[in-house]
Amino acid sequence: MPLFCPSSSARQSEGFVRTNLSSLSSSFVNWLQLQNKRHWTIKYTKNYALKYGHILDTGDASPLVALTPCNRQHAMSALASLSKFQGRYDQWLQIRQRYNLKWSAGNESLQAMERFFNPQMSLDHMIAKVREMMGVLPPAMAGVIRFACLTGLRPSEACESVRLINSQTNNYFNPEQQCLEHFRFPEIFLRPTKKAFISYLSRDNYQRIANLGCKILPTWNSIRLTCRRRNINMDMRLCRKIDGSWLHKHGIASEAIDFLQGRANPYVFGRHYLTPSQDLGKRVLEATERLNNQLNA
Repeated sequence: MPLFCPSSSARQSEGFVRTNLSSLSSSFVNWLQLQNKRHWTIKYTKNYALKYGHILDTGDASPLVALTPCNRQHAMSALASLSKFQGRYDQWLQIRQRYNLKWSAGNESLQAMERFFNPQMSLDHMIAKVREMMGVLPPAMAGVIRFACLTGLRPSEACESVRLINSQTNNYFNPEQQCLEHFRFPEIFLRPTKKAFISYLSRDNYQRIANLGCKILPTWNSIRLTCRRRNINMDMRLCRKIDGSWLHKHGIASEAIDFLQGRANPYVFGRHYLTPSQDLGKRVLEATERLNNQLNA
């Protein structure tokens, strides 16, 4: 049974969607969960499907054209998921082609150039922002921020990793290699579009994060809300940028950084032939120890 049913007009169809989804959304949500989607992804996908699902019925994608590039991508992603759930993906592809809807906004190069020369995104400035954030947050949250900078994990991944460490999960931290082996927990770290394989972490920093000393471990959302309440204008996603920029500054090859941050190399050489140097872990640990000292300064 389809999640949305056609009607005579886009407005009428959208109205029908809003009432029909209340009784059938659980099956769509369950399907999204089976696709190993995260909680927030499922929430946004469901909301955008609710608002724009009528497009699959009417074939009129003009509401998407008026959206900002970011919102358009969210809506298109939700419609793609919904069409697969309903078995109407070919229909969605035809609508995309008819309205020339692209996943890319076409201005990525300009955005990259602006970010590259933005003084607010320099490494020193980002580290200063993180130190400011750590200075006013509760110790446990500051510990998670530091951990995210040292590992380069995405905010949600960093919080999940801290949870696993504090639960004394076996086979997660490899003391000989001094690394967290995320790949052992594919349901958390090996998602369809975002992955994390390993993170080098010294024994001292592992013990520091394993002894946060709080009953309720911080989540990304709790950190964001605390920052908002304390008027801190800082995004935790800076931690991942700091990690990558710092490693590159200290001689770690970009291909190795991509792997450590969970990005698959798109080139044949990187995917099939490139092998890391034997001392990669040692050099990463030395670099992150210097970063740790900078965060303490």
